[in-house]
Amino acid sequence: MRGESQHSAEPASNDEEKPEPAEDDDSPDGLFGPFRIGGLVGVGLPSILSFGGAIKLTRYFGAGVNVGIIPTIKISLYGEAELSYQEYDAYGRLFPFGGMFFVGAGVGYATIKGSFKSSYDVRPYKAIAPTLPDSLAVESIASVRTLVLTPQIGLQHIFGSGFTLGIDVGLQVPIAPSEVHFDTKLPPDVPPEVIEKFVKPNDQKVQDTLETLGRATVPTLNLRVGWML
Repeated sequence: MRGESQHSAEPASNDEEKPEPAEDDDSPDGLFGPFRIGGLVGVGLPSILSFGGAIKLTRYFGAGVNVGIIPTIKISLYGEAELSYQEYDAYGRLFPFGGMFFVGAGVGYATIKGSFKSSYDVRPYKAIAPTLPDSLAVESIASVRTLVLTPQIGLQHIFGSGFTLGIDVGLQVPIAPSEVHFDTKLPPDVPPEVIEKFVKPNDQKVQDTLETLGRATVPTLNLRVGWML
């Protein structure tokens, strides 16, 4: 009698390893999946107020544009002139661990305006310019535009609702400041002697302040909030 060989299929083991799901992104998908887009506003230094748009292409890469402003202020560290400031840049960010931590850099332009106003007794010069007032008010106004590079590190988290919170620190490094451009306005009958004696020193105070700030490396610190779809 021939022996019959019986073969039975072994049931799949319940212990068989199953592929693990991919690690969840620190920032969950939004309306457009992993692509996130939105706006951010911030406060910090040197920009008192900043705002702009941002995107996150994947969990590892983001980018955006930013505008920062400082209202008129006097910073004695840089000189005697009052200053106002506007900076705009485009930046990229790399999230090396796919989480909140990022490293990045921005490049753009900072426009700094300076002014210094003072009054001078010009009565001794009325003999050569009778229409001069007794006291001449001189306001020197000038601006400088600087190409800046801003390396930075920070944290950014997008909550499930889309609310976004971030903080970053870095350095604003001037690369190529332009020449200082003046817009000092004077009455047409001011003689050269008065310009040489009073106006040029007034202008020089503004120029010294702008040249100092335009060539200074400035630390940055920003706290930003916004919404990312």
